Amino acid sequence: MDGNRVCMSALSLLVSVIFVPPALRQESARQGSTVLRERLTKIAASFPGKVGIFVRNIETGEETGVNPNDEFPMASTYKVAIMVQVFREADAGHLSLAERVPLSDADRRLGSGLLPYMTPGLNPTIHDLVLLMITLSDNEATDLMLKRVGARNVTAMLRQLGIQDMRVDRSTEELIGDWLASANPELRGVSGAELFAHPEKLARLTRDQTEHADRAFVDDARDHTSPKAMAELLTKIFRAEAATEKSCHDMLEIMEQQQLRTRIHRYLENTTVASKNGTIGYVTNDVGIVSVGKHHLVVSAYTLKANSNVTTEQAEELIGRLARAAYSYFEDTTR
Repeated sequence: MDGNRVCMSALSLLVSVIFVPPALRQESARQGSTVLRERLTKIAASFPGKVGIFVRNIETGEETGVNPNDEFPMASTYKVAIMVQVFREADAGHLSLAERVPLSDADRRLGSGLLPYMTPGLNPTIHDLVLLMITLSDNEATDLMLKRVGARNVTAMLRQLGIQDMRVDRSTEELIGDWLASANPELRGVSGAELFAHPEKLARLTRDQTEHADRAFVDDARDHTSPKAMAELLTKIFRAEAATEKSCHDMLEIMEQQQLRTRIHRYLENTTVASKNGTIGYVTNDVGIVSVGKHHLVVSAYTLKANSNVTTEQAEELIGRLARAAYSYFEDTTR
């Protein structure tokens, strides 16, 4: 009996050490999140402008942020939502990712990407176009995809997934066209193809005109999200809740091939990151999923410059520091 009592006492002690009541685990997570939030807040305060960031450990659920529910212009990060809708349409049999799409001069778009500079006659697949849309932020590829799936359908899909604080309203041609019209009303309705043919129309824009357009773009409620809403979409992709398991896996693989690596990637060498960036005027953003050992961290970072004297490089460096701080915190706490 005495031996049994000793064994039972040892077992009780072991259980008491291993088992942590849920309330205590939640309190520990809250305290940890407070530590991380303080670190992120300090870094964000160094930026001349507004910062919104939301981070989440997908496996543990621990999360925190700075201005996580405030709305920010998405710029090209909205292409993540467009990608999701394309894959959902493929899952439903409404389109084939292997279908080839002929390109024409009328499809040329201003801004990021390479397709407008290619020799006419290309016939990329829909999968090729999604790849270009995400990895090179190609605006021509984006508009071809948005034409197929429809902006209203993208927003409706987000609502179906339970994501309220995100909306997709315009093609990149409409978005850039509205920016140009704010800078100079004479440019309203001028197509990307025409501006490619007559670049002098853009060269004549003054700094005052571009600053006016930058501020108008920020104030426009269309194509906005909160950092937390974008994090919800990324989480659903990772958990295969945004589309079929295969489609979500393929979307993450595409995002891992991101070519712009000066933001979230900046201080995360030899780390797997699946991301999508966005830039226009005062706006510099990056969102993604970062591997931290066996855990995965969602980082959703949005910035608005205070004025045109703030450089994109400053915003990129800030996002890199925020991502590194979040990575280091979870690297230490999940070992």
